[in-house]
Amino acid sequence: METQSVFNALQHAVSPVILISAYGLLLLSLTNRLGRAIDRGRSLRQDSCPTRDLQLRIIHKRARWIRSAILFMGLAIFFAALLVLALFASVFVPGDLSVVVSTLFVLSLGSLIVALWYFFADVSGSLKALEADLPS
Repeated sequence: METQSVFNALQHAVSPVILISAYGLLLLSLTNRLGRAIDRGRSLRQDSCPTRDLQLRIIHKRARWIRSAILFMGLAIFFAALLVLALFASVFVPGDLSVVVSTLFVLSLGSLIVALWYFFADVSGSLKALEADLPS
C-alpha cells in the first residue's frame, strides 16, 4: 500500500467531517429548543391563564416535532460518519464503493432535509403559541 494513496484516502475521508460538525451545531440548537419547550410547558402547568390548555397542546406538539427533528439529525450524523468510514475503506477494499458512498451521502442529506422540515414545523408552532396569547 502506497503512502500517497493512504494520504489521499484520509484527505477524502475528512471532508464529510465538516458535515458532521455542521450537523452537530444544528443538533445543539434543536436540543436547546426542546429544553425550552419542556421548561415552558412545566411553567404553564402552574399558570392559570385562559389559554393554558391550548398552549400546552401546542407545546406538546412542538416537542414531538423537535424530537423527530433530533432523531433525523442523529441519523444524518450517523450516515455522515458511515460515509467517512466508507471513503477511508475505499482505499483498502478492492472494488468500487462509489454506490455505497453515494447512497450514504444521499441518506445523510435526506435525513437533514427531514430534520429541517420538522424544525420549521416547530418554528411555525411556536408562532401559533404566541398568537394564542395575543388579545382578540
